[in-house]
Amino acid sequence: MKPSTELVQVKEYRIHVEQYRREGNRKSIILINGALATTGSFNHCVKYLRDDLDIILFDLPFTGQSRPHNPAGGIVTKDEEVEILLALIDRYRPQSMLSVSWGGYAAMMALARRPPSIERAVVASFSSHLNEPMRNYVSRARDLVRAERFGDVAKLMNDEVGRFLPKLLKHVNHRHLSSLDSREYHQACFHIEQILSLDDEDYTELYRKIDVPVLFINGELDEHTSPAAVRELGNYIDDSRFCTLPDAGHFLDLENRSARRRMQQVLKGFLMPVICDSDEPSSYHDARFDVVDRDMSYVLKSPISSRLQRQSVGG
Repeated sequence: MKPSTELVQVKEYRIHVEQYRREGNRKSIILINGALATTGSFNHCVKYLRDDLDIILFDLPFTGQSRPHNPAGGIVTKDEEVEILLALIDRYRPQSMLSVSWGGYAAMMALARRPPSIERAVVASFSSHLNEPMRNYVSRARDLVRAERFGDVAKLMNDEVGRFLPKLLKHVNHRHLSSLDSREYHQACFHIEQILSLDDEDYTELYRKIDVPVLFINGELDEHTSPAAVRELGNYIDDSRFCTLPDAGHFLDLENRSARRRMQQVLKGFLMPVICDSDEPSSYHDARFDVVDRDMSYVLKSPISSRLQRQSVGG
């Protein structure tokens, strides 16, 4: 299935948008990437959600298929990212959203504005603050970008947050990041500075404004956005739910077949309208997860597999 595409004008930017639509689908979801990732990084999500939900994807102005349509030299701030996201939500009226990694900041800020069409959200590989491994990682990335050592930036990403990716995806990431132009790296450096300043801001009141169910998914092996760190958001978001994905790191379903299968089950169990509105057990329920308490937090029944914990190449 090929998506329909269009260019959408949002203020001074032209945004490349892709839509996967299927006759009979009653609801839709918008997918939100982080940093320099493009719509292509959501290939797995598209495959296992498109039969049940129409899917909306987009590239930010400085990357992917939006880049050729926007003038060089401009910098997109995180506030502008939020305005772009809100404009697309207003145009396409999706009922749910899914963000990955640093896309979580734009997603959370947009949710705090309470867009009327959004009924629930999934925020994956996100943490409300920078822990020591993440701060060290982004600081080293900033220094390499400033020195224009772009190949080393790609290697750093694969060695750190991408350590559990299969070899083929590490190769694809290295090729993609090494080929970016100076404009994209200028944006990346600005993006890193924004990330490093996040701990200087208090988002507590913003989180309290979120009034829809939010499911946070983190990889069990992810040291940079750990499952434990994100749970503090339960103190601020009334309907917050938490899932720890076994044997997965920061890139979750991109890392191995087992993670893809579990991610599919968790997303369908949370997002599908019939299942979400029913008190009956979900047909997508995985025996490895147990749903507990009123907030439907997912907890593991089994310990980490030490063999898979050491494994860096998935299926």
